[in-house]
Amino acid sequence: EPFSSTLTRRLVAEGDVGGAREILGRPHRVEGVVVRGAQRGRELGFPTANVETLPHTAIPADGVYAGYLHAQGEAMPAAISVGTNPQFDGTERTVEAYAIDRVGLDLYGLHVAVDFLAFVRGQAKFDSLDALLETMAEDVKKCREIIAADTQHA
Repeated sequence: EPFSSTLTRRLVAEGDVGGAREILGRPHRVEGVVVRGAQRGRELGFPTANVETLPHTAIPADGVYAGYLHAQGEAMPAAISVGTNPQFDGTERTVEAYAIDRVGLDLYGLHVAVDFLAFVRGQAKFDSLDALLETMAEDVKKCREIIAADTQHA
């Protein structure tokens, strides 16, 4: 199939951000303003930037991704969650980026960009909060490894 915007959008919708990157020559990017969410990430020790995107933005399939959060002139390694937060019976799809190893970031109201490098896993509902936290810690570890191995991103 020839490269096209339709193919790129389909790959993104399927969560194949690596395939989309091959076509685009760069990671798929989502931009928006950081808004207040339910503050659960902060309470769990993984504070996230809840990115409010414009309608018709090509959002990747629900899941966890490795990538970068661009804010305040800096590209920060990030673990990114896309979806409805099934653990907490959410219904609204969100894009949330956790800036790995960053403490005390206040990005509320700022325009940010999120680059998607690789799909890590699909969204899931866990049997317990401990199981969720254990998986989130493993997600961050995998994201670190993917980002460390990425030689193309500036």
